[in-house]
Amino acid sequence: MTQLLDTPDRSSPAPRLWDREVDLLIFGSGAGGLSASLFAAKKGLEVLLCEKSDLIGGTTATSGGVAWIPGNDQAKQAGLKDSIDDARSYLRHELGNYYRADLIDAFLDSGRTALNAIETDTEVKFDHLPWPDYHPEQAGAVPKGRSVVARPFDGRRLGRDFALVRPPIHRLMILGGLMIGAEEIPDFLNPFASPKVFGRVVRKVARYASDRVRNQRGTDVRNGNALVSRLLLSLRQRNVPIWTEAPLVSLLTSGGRVVGATLSRGGKTLRIHARSGVVLATGGFPRNASMRREYGNDYPHDFTLAYEGNTGDGIQAALAVGGGVDTELASPGLWTPASVVKDRDGKEIPVIYGYLDRGRPGIIAVNAEGKRFVNESNSYHDIVMAMYEQGAGDGAHFYFVCDRNFVRKHGLGVMRPSPMTLSIKPFVRSGYIHAADTLTGLARQIGVNAQGLAETVKRHNEFARTGIDLDFGKGANVYNRQFGDKGVEPNPNLVPIVEPPFIALRIHAATLGTTRGLRTNGDAQALDTSGNPIDGLYACGNELASAMRGLYPGGGVTIGPAIVFAFRAVEHAAARTERFISAENDGKDQ
Repeated sequence: MTQLLDTPDRSSPAPRLWDREVDLLIFGSGAGGLSASLFAAKKGLEVLLCEKSDLIGGTTATSGGVAWIPGNDQAKQAGLKDSIDDARSYLRHELGNYYRADLIDAFLDSGRTALNAIETDTEVKFDHLPWPDYHPEQAGAVPKGRSVVARPFDGRRLGRDFALVRPPIHRLMILGGLMIGAEEIPDFLNPFASPKVFGRVVRKVARYASDRVRNQRGTDVRNGNALVSRLLLSLRQRNVPIWTEAPLVSLLTSGGRVVGATLSRGGKTLRIHARSGVVLATGGFPRNASMRREYGNDYPHDFTLAYEGNTGDGIQAALAVGGGVDTELASPGLWTPASVVKDRDGKEIPVIYGYLDRGRPGIIAVNAEGKRFVNESNSYHDIVMAMYEQGAGDGAHFYFVCDRNFVRKHGLGVMRPSPMTLSIKPFVRSGYIHAADTLTGLARQIGVNAQGLAETVKRHNEFARTGIDLDFGKGANVYNRQFGDKGVEPNPNLVPIVEPPFIALRIHAATLGTTRGLRTNGDAQALDTSGNPIDGLYACGNELASAMRGLYPGGGVTIGPAIVFAFRAVEHAAARTERFISAENDGKDQ
């Protein structure tokens, strides 16, 4: 342990021994923090990664594990064409007046390099995901190629460390702990479709049964859980220390520079010296009600799908040393419609607008007048933005309305398709859904205008017959059709709502994460309230204000930039350290 040599300013504590010294000190173990740790370790920096909870992964571990990075090599290998100029054009149109050229240029210029760097000589691997940009009609958009997804992972390779990985949301697993990838869903919905399908299902379930002998869940992990597992294994292979239950307490400054931090561990407060800097990646503030009111009062909401520990720790620590929050964004969050169930203790739990029922044909979203207000096959973010335009912030109620056929084929919220859900009656009794034999009866139950609902369903059914949604263009673009039913003609996103009972599911606005955060530059340096870099302080993930400015151009616009700005933060910190060492050596030579 050594003593701090440079003269502290008034904001610095009196000089004393450090409890530990490292090059880079990182807080938060989601995609941003884990990626920054791996990039730093690969550059030979001494790293310490600290996580406030007893598990690794944050919101990333329960996410889809998708990263949106234009110009990636996975798309090129799949024979797809893309260009950075097209991506820049797309983002310029998408973000409009919120566009920040410095952040977008940094992201696009380093995207492919960062993705290749995180895969080279590590266990981290991504595969091409054939998803279109979310607004494919926009100039510069591509029908597929910019989204990549973490490759499935065998959790047994982590040994005891597998228990450190935050498990997926329970409702996204079956049999109590079996993860199903998107490509596997058709097999499990129809396991007897063919001998090959049946064989795949049997092998998957048998593997899971074997896993449960030694683990609390299956070790065939997918999506964000696979990404976290791959990053964790890569860090373990490089002997990077990871401290769990070690929350950030405060940042330490000297001479106007962030030189380390205090953290709590094992009932003690420790002072850690960070020679190259501190990286904040604690996940934004979706779980902090007071910060939501302060930075997102124009979008009030009660629910989030984000990790419980994302309470704005990093942002608050940065503010205490002069950092500034960027609020000049289109919205304070990335949004999804959510239904709500109650657990055994009566706690309300949000349920994400799911892969099975999302955008499928035969469902409409209606307001209190019983009228549609959005293209239901648009992105989850767009649906919630439309809800706010309709008055969600003023407490207005919204419902998804469908019929028996839809639920039987696609499920709805927590209800799985037939035969996994044999009856809707338990869900009616619990109050999760409303059901009636007539639309008038359903409207009465949910408190919407009965005539409006009847007219809306009639009009929707006519659109299903012609295949043309004259009101919102449902099914008119490649993104809509991505989640349609290929067996439906003439429009895979439209079928009539005709088979009683008619069913309604209350929908709420929920965040996947916050987007307002620390103001940074293109190197992920935190800026002070005057716009100047705070030396030694970096932010990535949802800690920094989103480069996408509260908008949602494509699948993976959280994890993609998290990786890229983690890369840029480490590159900047390492270069600064190299300059410092060089200057120090020159001084010794003299």
